[in-house]
Amino acid sequence: MTPIIPTSYFGSIAYFKELAKHDKLLIEGKEHFPKQTYRNRCDIVGGDGIMTLSIPTKRSNGSKTPTDEVILSDEENWRVRHWRSITSAYQSAAYFDYYSIEVEELLFSKETNLLEFNTLITNRVIEWLDLKTTIEQTTAFNPIIENDYRVNLIGKDNFQETQKSPYIQVFPGENNFKESLSILDAIFCEGPMARNILIPKT
Repeated sequence: MTPIIPTSYFGSIAYFKELAKHDKLLIEGKEHFPKQTYRNRCDIVGGDGIMTLSIPTKRSNGSKTPTDEVILSDEENWRVRHWRSITSAYQSAAYFDYYSIEVEELLFSKETNLLEFNTLITNRVIEWLDLKTTIEQTTAFNPIIENDYRVNLIGKDNFQETQKSPYIQVFPGENNFKESLSILDAIFCEGPMARNILIPKT
């Protein structure tokens, strides 16, 4: 059975680590859209610490709205705010100039559907890092099972278990590597080499 994962806005490093393990994945589009998840937000790190970027959404049927019917709301000018936050956090990163034009293009795309917007972003990350994974959207809802990715996928990256940080961040903590950040952190800091963070050497 093809694994099913939730959609994610500039998904975490842990999200793309899991994605990179599979040749094909299905993105859940038929679940009732849950609030307060990484389906419409991501974490980056700036000079003052972790910043959560959250997309305001519109749900035509309230809590019963399927994810593939959730619409991006532009009432709060969030695209501009997110781009300013990303620029502030990463403009001094080694690969910011290389990827920033495409990241800005993605942010300000004309797409208004959250699932399509996130899929556009995820496919671009797959392209940037030369991953072999293909993704498609579900056409019907499958019941949640034990250890389901849709519930348990996005969590700690567990980098603290290694002897050293996997890469140097723009704003590293005094004593520890900041985990569970958006893939943007690794891409802006490591560029194409971020692929090595996702795929362990054998």
